[in-house]
Amino acid sequence: MEAFKVCVVDDCVDEALVLCEGLRLNGYEAVAVHTGAEALQRCAQGDIELILLDVGLPDLDGYEVCRRLKARPETADIPVVFVTARGSSTDVDHGYSLGAVNYIVKPYNLPFVMVLVDSALRTRSATGPLPTPLEDPVYTDGLTGLKNRRFLYERLHEETDKARRYGYPVSCILVEFEEPPDAEEAERALSLEDMMVEVAMTLMGSSRTCDIIARYEGYVFAMILPHTGDRDARRYAAKIVEEVQGALLGDLDCSVHPRVSVGLAACDGEAWDAETLLRAAMSDLFKAKSLTDKG
Repeated sequence: MEAFKVCVVDDCVDEALVLCEGLRLNGYEAVAVHTGAEALQRCAQGDIELILLDVGLPDLDGYEVCRRLKARPETADIPVVFVTARGSSTDVDHGYSLGAVNYIVKPYNLPFVMVLVDSALRTRSATGPLPTPLEDPVYTDGLTGLKNRRFLYERLHEETDKARRYGYPVSCILVEFEEPPDAEEAERALSLEDMMVEVAMTLMGSSRTCDIIARYEGYVFAMILPHTGDRDARRYAAKIVEEVQGALLGDLDCSVHPRVSVGLAACDGEAWDAETLLRAAMSDLFKAKSLTDKG
């Protein structure tokens, strides 16, 4: 499969290089330009699928570049993610008002940027042109780039309501990772925050476009699976656990083996509401952890 092509626009050559290298390591094709005019010319060629755009450029500023991209039919559908040091609430609001799909303030966490790039490209691939998510910051977890608990509750209510109305199944999976209680800080190759981002990226890479993924709380992630009954959800959960464990252990060059637990509940014919489904999944997670502790 041909790699997605991302354009990095930054007048600082070193910062553009860091982003390009990060993109390539995550399987994307990256091209760098360093002025607003170059960005417009490069995007007009028709093969750019996402742009990471700085605001402080030497000719046209990033906001003007975004405005012109959205004004041209041939470039209007390219998702724009601002990556800039300008981080006031006014700057952020202005970026979204111009049509950006996300706004990242420097200094950034590179894995976090990759999560947002993956999310934007997956959404565009599944649905075509992206809407302008003016409320997105309200629903986004700042560490992982996933949706947050508020978003999860709202969508879970929607999905259980539709499941009752139309008679299709819906499942909820909770995934929690934790370190052994005797793990020492010095043994870690990754910080806990880096591990959180690693898990988020793995969940996004392993999910379907129709699934809803969120950070529930602490080290617990939640997945809502529409049109998925108990049997398929359990197969899916086993695959997720295997891939999360593989991702963590693959990036940890040390003796610390994080424990991954999963809880699952499926509404498959029962008229469950969102709270009942989530409570059942949480109860299943507690059982799984209890069995692991006894073992």
